[in-house]
Amino acid sequence: MKITHALGTSIALLVAFWVYVSIGHPELKLYPWIGFVAWAAFFAAGGGRNGLVKPLATSTAGIVLTALTMYGVGQSGNGLVVLMLLVAILAFVLVAISEVGIFSYTPAAFLGAATYFGSGSKIDESIVFVILSWVAGLLLGYASEVIGNKIARPAV
Repeated sequence: MKITHALGTSIALLVAFWVYVSIGHPELKLYPWIGFVAWAAFFAAGGGRNGLVKPLATSTAGIVLTALTMYGVGQSGNGLVVLMLLVAILAFVLVAISEVGIFSYTPAAFLGAATYFGSGSKIDESIVFVILSWVAGLLLGYASEVIGNKIARPAV
């Protein structure tokens, strides 16, 4: 089987599983779309170990730093000028942290920030579920790669 077909097959099966888990069980509070963003980040980072480690560390930093930024905005009265200023500082920090090896995958920092914003920017336990959805997506990406590579191999 061609690798593209094998990956397509493994991804299709795992997508069905992810939809079942994340949408079929709302009590888990997972964000299906965030899992898909993380899954894409896994492959964009080159897959394998790097596809797990770099997006995980950097996206988690992006999520946490964005939550802290929005907390600061809230503490400052939620004004537009404060929002503009603090988000601009956040953007600088998301790029600057790339000098630290484990945080060097800058796109994941912005993807993490975007998923936190997209989740509603709440300062509550939802931050944990945004991160868990990221972890799930990265693990699904890894699993789809491993399974795809196994089924692409010719039968012996």
